[in-house]
Amino acid sequence: MKQYRSSPYALIAIYLVLTILIGISVILSPLNGIEGNFVYDLHNLAQKTLGIEVFRVLTYLGDFYLLVALASVYLVFAYFKSRKRIDSAIELATFLAITTALTYTVKLVFARPRPSIPGISVYDQDLISSSSYPSGHVSRATGAFLILSRGSITKESLGAIAISIVSLSRIILGAHYPTDVIGGIFLSLAAQKIASLIMPILRSRIEKPLSRSLPAGTRDLENLKTSHATRDNDRM
Repeated sequence: MKQYRSSPYALIAIYLVLTILIGISVILSPLNGIEGNFVYDLHNLAQKTLGIEVFRVLTYLGDFYLLVALASVYLVFAYFKSRKRIDSAIELATFLAITTALTYTVKLVFARPRPSIPGISVYDQDLISSSSYPSGHVSRATGAFLILSRGSITKESLGAIAISIVSLSRIILGAHYPTDVIGGIFLSLAAQKIASLIMPILRSRIEKPLSRSLPAGTRDLENLKTSHATRDNDRM
């Protein structure tokens, strides 16, 4: 039983099945009305407290272009300046590619319309033409911040806060129903696990050209640093 729980393949299967089951439930069950009331109440609560504009800004923590730019800069920095971070940089870039493809596919399959709630207008008109399930912002933010927050309790806490903020912002802004957010989280967890399995293969291909160009002593030092970084990631 312990081996089953720790198997990344089992976890990937579980997360994907949960994503599909939630997608089926939102299509077959009359949840839009119930969830729509929740979106309306949460929107009004935010409007009376922090204000909607705050969440218009915070939701960009899950923006595609922002995270792609962050992953690109992080990968270049890790490759040339901080090789101990190369694993997480590769995993982040791989994760974004995988979660984008999976999210797009699931959106096409279920084609759930965006929330249409009186008094709440979607802040980005481009969203109207795209499907609601699952949330792309949440699917990107969840795995991205899980990868970036490894290493300490403080980082992990900040990562959890960032994921929660993005998730809430998508509902408050009327861009998604709560089940869209939940489905996005499960899909993201599956994508992150897949990325972690692919990462060692990609790392070996990236590091080979560089290791050939380094002097022997430097090459051994870099290999030692990478080995330590890999063992640290495996413990997490």
